[in-house]
Amino acid sequence: MRILLVDDDELLTQQLADFLGSQHYAVDVAADGEAGWDYALAADYDLIVLDVNLPKLDGIRLCQRLRQARYGKPVLLLTAQGDTADKVLGLDAGADDYLVKPCTLNELSARIRALLRRPGNLADPILRSGDLCIDPSTCEVTYQHQQLSLSPKEYGLLELFLRHPQRIFSSTSILEHLWSFDDAPGEDTVRTHIKRLRRKLKAVGADTMVDTVYGMGYRLRPPATSSPDLQKAARQDEAREAAIALWEKFKSPTLQRIASLEQAVAALESGALPEALRQVALADAHKLSGSLGMFGFLEGSRLSHAIEQELATASPTTVSQLQGLVTALRQAIEKPPQPSTEQPSSASQPSQPAAVILTSSAPSPAEGQAPIKVLAIDDDDTILATLQTMLSCWGIEVLTLDDPLQVWTRLAQEAPDLLILDVDMPELNGIDLCQQVRDHDTWNGLPILFLTAHRKPETILKLYNSGADDYVAKPFTEPEIITRIFNRVERHRLLQTWRKPPPVG
Repeated sequence: MRILLVDDDELLTQQLADFLGSQHYAVDVAADGEAGWDYALAADYDLIVLDVNLPKLDGIRLCQRLRQARYGKPVLLLTAQGDTADKVLGLDAGADDYLVKPCTLNELSARIRALLRRPGNLADPILRSGDLCIDPSTCEVTYQHQQLSLSPKEYGLLELFLRHPQRIFSSTSILEHLWSFDDAPGEDTVRTHIKRLRRKLKAVGADTMVDTVYGMGYRLRPPATSSPDLQKAARQDEAREAAIALWEKFKSPTLQRIASLEQAVAALESGALPEALRQVALADAHKLSGSLGMFGFLEGSRLSHAIEQELATASPTTVSQLQGLVTALRQAIEKPPQPSTEQPSSASQPSQPAAVILTSSAPSPAEGQAPIKVLAIDDDDTILATLQTMLSCWGIEVLTLDDPLQVWTRLAQEAPDLLILDVDMPELNGIDLCQQVRDHDTWNGLPILFLTAHRKPETILKLYNSGADDYVAKPFTEPEIITRIFNRVERHRLLQTWRKPPPVG
């Protein structure tokens, strides 16, 4: 599905574009109303998300112009103006829905899904074709209750076919629906993704789902039988078992970090907290706020973040409050992990317990392409071990490094496809390291993804200003980080292909 986002708030559009990209949407961004009009005429969008207060042409007038031109696709108004009169004005202009900022990304995603499914079966949000099912709210695909592990573009192809089961899509039309203007490849890439999708469907017995209509394109073959509902309870049980297994592996170092927090509180109660002990406790609280949520301890992640803030200015007068937070933290992790099978709701503020859900099969790399190699740099061994466990299930080779000063040696030795950085690291912080990579003659084009527990807008802005391509907040989910890695590596490899000089002769 392809979405046009029209908003002049650069930081907001970056956040929304990243989030929608993680939900398998192709996103184009226009910064003013006139540019939005041009984009809407130039491509076949499935939905437009439109701010009201825009330069050159405001959102109300743009919506009116689109409807006067018989533009029939859904339009969602997104604005800070929440008065009833403003809502009536927007709906009268032709908008299909109206969402007031600030809003959660979960709500935005739900509104988008609702608008996209209106032409179809309103009673059932699950897309079905025989025994093949897609749940757009979780981006999960099953065939006869077998879960398929698809890359973002493979998922997008399948969703496109299921939303329009009678339509034949040419390669050009598929490019228009699934790629934004900035990263649109050639038609050969479409054929490659079709082959990969068919191969994975064949592996579960659905090898005749996608038809080639010679001279025209591709379509979904009509189903011969129908399937029962998705077994969501089974998926939740599988996720819970995976989270508990990971927790048992990393429980001991987590308890050691909590013990260091308790030691800092005891020192503060005695009247003196040495600065060295404070810094150790601050580092442990920061790491806990990033890692606990991955095991399903969302409350533990929140408490750790609060402890980190208290420790920064802790004094004997605030020791009782800090003691209460640390006690609540230990009580929180005594409960079993509570994983969530939902997709991540926000890159900056996760709102659901985000336990890792491991898959049983990895997506095959595109024909002729090498497997993906990632270099992850973080001083938290829990995060590094989790990344190795998680990404290896997708055929991604993960190289880990806990000392950022060794990065140049490892880059020269391994030549990775993507670099994962943390912000807070000893000796050299991730933002400075990112800037150094961008200034390097050899590695300045390497995709860089940040994993960080920082959520302040000014910190996120520093990440992008230093040259980061993307960022994911800790705790993170498997679908979120896998999607980001595949998107960035795929785009980088396509750019490298386009920049290669043509063969001589």
